[in-house]
Amino acid sequence: MPRFLRHLALACLVYMTLVLEVAAAPRVWVALAEEGGAYDEAAAVLKQELATQVDLNIAHWRAMFSARDAVPDLIVTVGVAALDGVVERLGRRDDSWARVPVLAIMLPQAVFDARQADPQLARRPFSAALIDQPLGRQLALIKRALPQYQRIGVLAGVQSRQVLDVLDKEAHARGLTVRKSQWVNAAEDVYPALKQAIEESDVILALPDPLIYNSANLQNILLTMYRARTPLVAFSPAYVKAGAVLAVYSTPSQVARRAAEMLRQWQAGRGLPPPQKPREFEVAVNERVAASLGLWIDAPNLIVTDLRRLEGDR
Repeated sequence: MPRFLRHLALACLVYMTLVLEVAAAPRVWVALAEEGGAYDEAAAVLKQELATQVDLNIAHWRAMFSARDAVPDLIVTVGVAALDGVVERLGRRDDSWARVPVLAIMLPQAVFDARQADPQLARRPFSAALIDQPLGRQLALIKRALPQYQRIGVLAGVQSRQVLDVLDKEAHARGLTVRKSQWVNAAEDVYPALKQAIEESDVILALPDPLIYNSANLQNILLTMYRARTPLVAFSPAYVKAGAVLAVYSTPSQVARRAAEMLRQWQAGRGLPPPQKPREFEVAVNERVAASLGLWIDAPNLIVTDLRRLEGDR
C-alpha cells in the first residue's frame, strides 16, 4: 500500500476512534437548586473535574426535562430544592427514565435518609455527597481547639437523636464525655433543654437539626450561651459569623470534588457508592467571641493541618 494511503487510513482510524469516544461519553445532567453562589461554585468544580470524561448539561432544574430531551445516563442534583424538583419531574416521565441514577450533592444526611423512601428514588440507584461532617472529626476539633473542655452537651431533636450512640462511642475514643443528651420534641423544648445542657457541660456541640438550629432560634441560643459563658461548636461558617466559637465545615467546591470521585466510580462501571461525607474540610473561628469568653484558639489553618494528620493516622 502506498505511503499516502497508509497515512490516510491511519488518520481515518484516529478520527473514527475520537468520534466513537465522544459519542460514548455518558450524558450527565447537573440540576441546580438555584443559579449563583454556592451552586455555581459546585457546578464549576464538576465541570472542571469531569468535562473531558462525560457530556455535561448544567442548568437550573426547572430548565430541564423538555419534551425533546434524550434520557440522560445520570442526574446530579445540587441542593435540596434541586433534588425535590427533579424527583417531581421524574414522576411524570415514562418507564425509560425509571432506572436513571441520581447523585445528590450538598445534601444533609437527614434529608437523604428521609428521601430514600420516595418511590421515585427507591426504584433507582440513589446516593449523595453529603455536607455533614463525620462525628469523629467534630469531636476531634473540640479536643484539638478546646483541650480544657471534656464534657460535651448536645441538644437532640427528632432528626439528630439517631446519631447519639455513634457520637457517644466517638467521644469515648477521644477521652471526651457526652453528657446526657437533652431531647427536643417541639420548639418550646429548646430553651429548657439548652439551660439544662449548659449546666451539665463545658461546651455545646450543635448537630444539624432544623427543629433546634434554625433562623428563628439561632440568635436566642447564641445569646443564652454567651451570657452563660459556654462556647458553641457549630457546623457552619455562617453560625461562626453569627456568634458560635468555631466550626468544621466543607465548602461547595470540596463537596463537589467528593461527588466527582463518586461519579468516576460510577463511570468505571462500579455503580454509585453509598453516601459519602466530605473528605476535605475547613475550620472557622470567631476570634472576637473566643476572646470575650477568655479562650485562646490556634489559627484555623494550624487546626486543619493537625486534624488532617490525625485522620491520616487512623
